[in-house]
Amino acid sequence: MKLSTPRHAVALAIAMASAYGTQAIAATAAGTSITNQASATYLDSTQTLRTVTSNTVITVVQQVASVGLSAGSAKYAAAGAQVVYAHTLTNNGNGVDTFTLGPSNSGAFLMTGVAFYADANADGVADNATPITTTGPLAAGATFHVVVVATLPAGAANGAANNLVVNATSVFNGAVNATATNTTTVTSGAQIDLTANSAGPAAPGAGPGVEANAVATNSTAAGTTTRFTLYLNNSGGSNDNFDMAVSTDGTCGSLNLPSGWSVVFKDANGQVITNATVNANTSALVYADVTVAAGAPDGTTDMYFRALSATSGVTDRIHNAVTVVTAAPQIALAKTQALDALCDGVADTAFSAANITTGAIPGACIRYEITATNTNAGTGAADVTGVVITDTIPANTTYHAAVVASSTQGSILTPLADTTGGVQATVGVLPPGQSVKMAFGVRITP
Repeated sequence: MKLSTPRHAVALAIAMASAYGTQAIAATAAGTSITNQASATYLDSTQTLRTVTSNTVITVVQQVASVGLSAGSAKYAAAGAQVVYAHTLTNNGNGVDTFTLGPSNSGAFLMTGVAFYADANADGVADNATPITTTGPLAAGATFHVVVVATLPAGAANGAANNLVVNATSVFNGAVNATATNTTTVTSGAQIDLTANSAGPAAPGAGPGVEANAVATNSTAAGTTTRFTLYLNNSGGSNDNFDMAVSTDGTCGSLNLPSGWSVVFKDANGQVITNATVNANTSALVYADVTVAAGAPDGTTDMYFRALSATSGVTDRIHNAVTVVTAAPQIALAKTQALDALCDGVADTAFSAANITTGAIPGACIRYEITATNTNAGTGAADVTGVVITDTIPANTTYHAAVVASSTQGSILTPLADTTGGVQATVGVLPPGQSVKMAFGVRITP
């Protein structure tokens, strides 16, 4: 005969499973004593309610080993390069246990120099250079962060792959272990080349190694900041991240700067950075803002900028320089004159700074030209802004308006015809090495 289960019994079973059976319960610690004593009540022959208890039984929880290991991952690296894989191990047992760490690798090529290192802060970087083979004692539920480091053979072919298996085994019970597989595929490694002001193989500073002479030299005054524009060109087949550094040492063996000097690296958006990621076959722009110490003496200081991958070790340096010059006026003014005896606006002689000693009689005119030049024309020189040229109508002359005053840049303001006052050209911005000319005429008072 077939038995059926009442619906309320099914509902109760589900409720109990929900309340008790499917919840994750932490493992009871090894050594825990579980005690139990039964009791019973009954009515004796006199109808008196009585209670009896059993003896107490004790069960001591025994240790059970269990271990969890985070999954492996896949990376691409160049032949001969080093790879680093990070893992987290968890003691899922109910007692203190130690786990041995061991690798195995197979595939088209075998990794060399495989070693494990502690990574206490879980940043994926070994805490030190001391390899380990065990986790040391771990309390129940505790985690341990570790990195495994391995090197691809120099002759590994592009596209070939390796499987590096990490094995964690319980010391308490050697039959309990966990594994994770990391896959490494050979690809063309990143290749970094630092250039100045532009990107590509034809840019200044292109080519491997540091240059003997400065690629770019910026002139600036003590206590000011000057900017170098750098490009990180990755011609390889792998993305990579490069730490930025600077030194006055051409080898960058020591990262030093003159006392009081500083350098801040920024990305293309002006955000301060210390490293830059450059994808395969692309370039990344990095600014290097060099601040010269106040009171720094005049002279040229070599600056070597370096990009270095902490992962692959790929690096390049570029040789630049900063020339400190005593602050000097950035605008030079030169004034020349020529006789215009007929006052027709046509100079009778070439313009010159020399004195006019003939023909300058009352009623004759003199033409003037004033040239302003931004003398800061070196690499990295800055614009001069807010430029205004002003000249005064000399005594014993009046402004000659028959020929309109002019300025090759900006707007010009003059007095009324045959009056005195001043002539002014509002030039504005004057780029490095460029000049602007203001011209006007006066009549010698008859």
